[in-house]
Amino acid sequence: MERDEQSPQLADSSGSRRKSRSDSSAKRVSRACLHCRQRKSKCDLDSSGSPGVPPCQRCIRDNRECVLGGSNRGGRRIRKNKMKNFTPGTDLSTRIEPLMDTTSPSTTDSRPNASTSYSNPVVFVEPNPPAAVAVSEDDEDSASIGSVPRNPSDAWQCLTGIAKRGADDLSSETHTESARHGPNGFPSFSTFQNGAATEFHPTSGIRAYRLVQTRSLDPGTVWQLVARYAENFHPYLPLVPRKYFDRNALDAFATNEKHLLTAVLTIASKDLVERPEIHEYCSKYMHELISGIAAGADCDVEAVEALLLLAEWEPQGLRPRIERVGRGEEDRAAWMHVGLALRSGYFLGLDRTSFRGDASGDTETEARRRLAWTCCYISDRLISVRIGRAFWSRGPGPMTGLVSQDFPSLQPVKSDEEDYAKIFQATLDLTQLYNNVHDVLYSGMRTSNQMMLMGDYVKYVDDFRLAILRWKSRWGSLPCMVRPHILALSVTYTFAGSTPMRATLQLSYEYLRLYTNAFAFQAAISQSLVSKHTNNNQSQREHLRASFNNVASMQDARFIYESVDAAKAYLTILVDEVHPEKHLHFMPLRFYLYGIYAAVFLYKARSFGVMLNSEEMKVRELVTRTTEVLKRASAGPDDIGARYARLLELLWQSKPAPSLSPTATHRSSDLLMQNTLNRLPEQSHHVHFSPANDFSWLDLEAVGDFVSGDQMPGTGTLAFDAFQQEPDLYQSGQDRSQSWQMSPWLNEVRGRLALITGASGGIGAACARQLAQKGVHLALTYSTNLDAMTALVKELKSSQPVADALRISVHQVDVASAEQMQTMFEQIDKEHGQRPDILVSNAGYGKRIPQVWDISLEEFDYTINVNLRASFILVKGVVDHMREQRWGRIVLMSSIAGYGGGINGCHYAASKGGMTGMMKNLATRLAEYNISVNDVAPAMIGDTGMIPSAQAIPDVAAGIPLGRLGSPEEVANVVSMLVTTGYMTGQSLLLAGGLK
Repeated sequence: MERDEQSPQLADSSGSRRKSRSDSSAKRVSRACLHCRQRKSKCDLDSSGSPGVPPCQRCIRDNRECVLGGSNRGGRRIRKNKMKNFTPGTDLSTRIEPLMDTTSPSTTDSRPNASTSYSNPVVFVEPNPPAAVAVSEDDEDSASIGSVPRNPSDAWQCLTGIAKRGADDLSSETHTESARHGPNGFPSFSTFQNGAATEFHPTSGIRAYRLVQTRSLDPGTVWQLVARYAENFHPYLPLVPRKYFDRNALDAFATNEKHLLTAVLTIASKDLVERPEIHEYCSKYMHELISGIAAGADCDVEAVEALLLLAEWEPQGLRPRIERVGRGEEDRAAWMHVGLALRSGYFLGLDRTSFRGDASGDTETEARRRLAWTCCYISDRLISVRIGRAFWSRGPGPMTGLVSQDFPSLQPVKSDEEDYAKIFQATLDLTQLYNNVHDVLYSGMRTSNQMMLMGDYVKYVDDFRLAILRWKSRWGSLPCMVRPHILALSVTYTFAGSTPMRATLQLSYEYLRLYTNAFAFQAAISQSLVSKHTNNNQSQREHLRASFNNVASMQDARFIYESVDAAKAYLTILVDEVHPEKHLHFMPLRFYLYGIYAAVFLYKARSFGVMLNSEEMKVRELVTRTTEVLKRASAGPDDIGARYARLLELLWQSKPAPSLSPTATHRSSDLLMQNTLNRLPEQSHHVHFSPANDFSWLDLEAVGDFVSGDQMPGTGTLAFDAFQQEPDLYQSGQDRSQSWQMSPWLNEVRGRLALITGASGGIGAACARQLAQKGVHLALTYSTNLDAMTALVKELKSSQPVADALRISVHQVDVASAEQMQTMFEQIDKEHGQRPDILVSNAGYGKRIPQVWDISLEEFDYTINVNLRASFILVKGVVDHMREQRWGRIVLMSSIAGYGGGINGCHYAASKGGMTGMMKNLATRLAEYNISVNDVAPAMIGDTGMIPSAQAIPDVAAGIPLGRLGSPEEVANVVSMLVTTGYMTGQSLLLAGGLK
């Protein structure tokens, strides 16, 4: 192929040389043809009768065309590019275009020449060939390599040529392999049949993007996700250059910004519940790219931007598992992503953009780098404030007087577009206040404790409050658009209204007020504990409630009032001014978590007795509305809003205060004072379990442990305990499980969700009534009797006060069908946002056939399916949720038939006996997760499907020792006892009026 490409030009040159030689015989004749030069053999041009004129003897013998090589003598040798003089016979774009459209039958048919057969393989040449390509032995540098260098310059030039040739050969080989193989090792063009190419994959553009090349996504889907991101997510962190929101720029986006594009796709697909595979594909590729960054792969500013976007939304596909109750996992993931972004930014030199100066290159690129580094600074400060850790970045920040004009990519192009530059500057100024509050007040455990006890914090808190008010006076009237859409027309916001972008600034402002004033609240608590006399037998909880009984008389009253007001203001904005489906659903996760922190803070304040009863009722209603908004903003039960709504529901449900002995209470108070005064405890003590003193409002993991009964006690009272480590506070010989299992509130069921099957009448309806009286939300199933089910729901709702309204869902289910039960669980997830905490498997079937010879195989199988198999499926559906939250109650409805008695046959006895055996096995294996499993074995219960009254079985009823049938309410009493008695597990309770 090499010979064919170069022979025409070389033949012309040789002809001219022959003519010149005929004119002058003085020309030098010691020349070699290309074939002999390549073989490094002597070229015999003298035996043909015309010395110095081709062909040579070797070319005559091999029947080859003999072409003389050019001279390599004199001057600096310039390398030739073989591809430079190559001119394909046909236009390249027209040769590749049919290959790109082979999927279209009509296109293929209209181009019959596309499948023309060739005698030789087809050569594919890239539209933009590389500048450096491999050169064969006929290159002009070849002569110098074999010669002896006569001076240092010749030796240096020889070595340079060798090194250059090695690099070029490697580049050419790598390029050839990349053109032949895709990123996964698959061929980028298919095999040739009869010399015709069937498919070709380009090496750039959207079709070369990994997810498109592997056919996980198609270009149309990629663009839809990009457009969805631009409309809904981009306004909250406008890092993606706006040029990429043009469909025509999709190829450039995929080629130059693969990290950023993948992050955009991962975020935009995180809530597509109908197409979960899209998010799975994007998340896996994003995870691979993140691993590459961490391993030191080459990346640019777009990789930093991608990490920052992920830290703001933390798509669930990037985490190995999702807890049903939120415990702050997103904060940990965001902390790691921000740290990786900062390290990458330092390596790329983004920190140098913190200072104004002459741009080192393109002004647009410099502005983009400055924006990325500023966002690194903001993300670092905000995540550190959330989790109570030191900042990742201690180097120069963007606080050198940067203003909105320093971020040209955020400035509006048209008059009707959002001014993201001003919003960004407002956020930057507010972040500086967050930074200062965190650095001064929350700098460390020892420093903060000393500040609290000495009273030095007052001047700092006052100064920060004034600075926060100055920020509000400057940015509080910032105009924003109604719709955060960077492409669509918008209407200018007036001060009286609210928009999503303005709401984000208001929410950040209110949370900063809370974060600042809560420190003074904590200081008041610490001072109150220090003032408590050691010989005072009053419990710590009683002492704190007495201290805060009259807040107005306290020195820090203004701080306490303002902190509570800030928390309520945050939740009010969240529920009244932010649309859950249209706006909150797309907001960064920090606005969700700020709301959770505010609700937890209000719970702690309530525990100290700061609120009056009337105010507490309003706060409860506000928190309830917050949980509803969070659920509405969630795409499913595993979404962030639903998971943290469940956390608040578990936290705010009523829990009776535990009572400890005076000695234990006194020792607990002494221990807390010693910790507050930074004294080392001499021995371990019991801990007083009280909602006012066992978790921090900033530590969501500790809050999750508290609501599940699995908390590590001994932390501080309000906020500062997120920054300190406590020694082991358990009494010698006592483990954690013994501590929390003794807490009486673990048996509190108010606010839990119970699933009761067969609830349209009889025992199931009685269980529903009793659990509803205890404040348990209900998911009730029935088979056919819709009228009875409707009447029961109406009765239950009318018997409850409006403030304690229950969530009740009704599901028609045939428990013999696994598919219908799966559908039921999906409906429960949608309506309640969670799986049940309590399971009462009551639905059953039992046709009275006493003798085995009368029982058909079909009857036996159906009885087993309804009574035993259905209970197994129900347990499978709820146990993961119970295990994750470390709390659950399972009650199975067995029968005296399981003991060998009763009036029914062996088919019914087998199903109920199997149920009891399954119960005992489950109880043993689930006890470690604080899940109790029991069954009730009733016999001769009236007002049920099998025994409507005593007249139905007069002979059997007369033999009951108590002389009467049992009632469904009595069975419900036993079920209620089992649900509220967590210490009982693995028991089968026979309720038979004395029958055995």
